[in-house]
Amino acid sequence: MKKLFITALIAVAIGTSAFADPNTSAVNSKVLNNFSNEFKGAENVNWKISSNFIKASFVYDEKVTDAFYSGDGDLIGTSREFNFAKLPKKAIANIAEKYPYPPYKLKECIEYINAEGEKNYFVSFEKSSQLVVLQVSLSGEVSEFQQKLK
Repeated sequence: MKKLFITALIAVAIGTSAFADPNTSAVNSKVLNNFSNEFKGAENVNWKISSNFIKASFVYDEKVTDAFYSGDGDLIGTSREFNFAKLPKKAIANIAEKYPYPPYKLKECIEYINAEGEKNYFVSFEKSSQLVVLQVSLSGEVSEFQQKLK
């Protein structure tokens, strides 16, 4: 249940910017130490703090990446943009059937890896004033993760 809750927090954070914009000194030392050990060579690091997690946005291995940490400094997971066309073929076919373009417009596709190394993809679509977020497993299973009005 905790994993689901944390994953939900990350998915809700996709495409939002409801964070404070603190400087590095506002980020606790355990988060900073864990980040510097995990992402040696990260560039252009920007920190944002919410009531539920601390987010570092940065460039790593030439890719824009986000790392999410708990207030205690533990890594929750990482995300980065992912090419929709590289999703499992089964998922692409399922999505094309249930969420056709138009009226659904692809907004974002990310790869999310939790702290245990489990990988999922999250794909968001816009339709009028509606935002739909889908979760895609490595095997290509698609489930509706969230649906809300913008």
